[in-house]
Amino acid sequence: MTEALADQLKTLTQLQKIDYEIYHLQKELSDCPAIEKKLEGDFEKKKGAFKAAEDELRTIQLKQKEKEVELQTIEEKIKKLQVQLYQVKTNKEYAAMELEIKGLKADKSLLEEDIIRLLDATDQAKGRSAKEKEVLQAEEGKLKEEKERFQKRAGEIRSRVSELEEERKAYLASVDPKLMRQYERLLKSRGGLALVPVVENSCGGCHMELPPQVVNEIQLQEKLIVCESCARILYWLQT
Repeated sequence: MTEALADQLKTLTQLQKIDYEIYHLQKELSDCPAIEKKLEGDFEKKKGAFKAAEDELRTIQLKQKEKEVELQTIEEKIKKLQVQLYQVKTNKEYAAMELEIKGLKADKSLLEEDIIRLLDATDQAKGRSAKEKEVLQAEEGKLKEEKERFQKRAGEIRSRVSELEEERKAYLASVDPKLMRQYERLLKSRGGLALVPVVENSCGGCHMELPPQVVNEIQLQEKLIVCESCARILYWLQT
C-alpha cells in the first residue's frame, strides 16, 4: 500500500508539472480575446479623436463659408448703393444713403476680421486633424501587428497544449481512478495546482503551517494527506 501510494504520488508530481503548464497556457489563450478587445477599444478611441478633429475642421470651414457668403452679399449691397448714391435727388436722401453705406462698410470690416480669424482657426484645425490622422494610422499598424502576434501565439499555445495532453496520457494508467478524479477536481478549483510539496513545514500551495504530526504522516506516505486549508494533495519533496 505504501509503495503503491508513493509511486502514485511520484507519478502525480510528473503529471502536475504537465498540467500546471497546460492550465496556464489555456488561461493565456482564454485571456487573448479580452486583450484584443481592449486593443480594439483603444483604437476606437483614437478613431473618435480623429473624427472629432475632422468635425471641428468642417465646422470652422462651414462658418468661414457662411461669413464669406455674408461678406459677398454686403459687398454687392455697397456697390449697388454706391451706384444709386448719384441718382438721389435730395441732400437728405444722399446723407441717408451715405450713412447706410458707412454702416455696411463697418459690417464688412468686422466680417473680414472674422474671416481672417477663421482662416487661422482652419489652419490650426487642419494641423490637429493631420496629427490625429497620423496617430490613427500608426495605431492601426500597431493593432494589426498585435492581432497577428496574438494569432501566432494562439497557434503556438494550441500546438503546445496538444503535445502536453498527449504526453500526460502516459501517466494516467498509473494512478488510481478515484485519486485521479480528486486530483483533476483540484486542478480546476485551485488554479492548476492540485498537488504541492511541503515547504518548510508549510503547505506549498496556501503556505499554511502544518502540524508536526501531519508532516510526519506525509513523509511516511502511508495515506493520502490533504491540506486542511486549501484541500490540495500534499507530498514530501525528496532531496
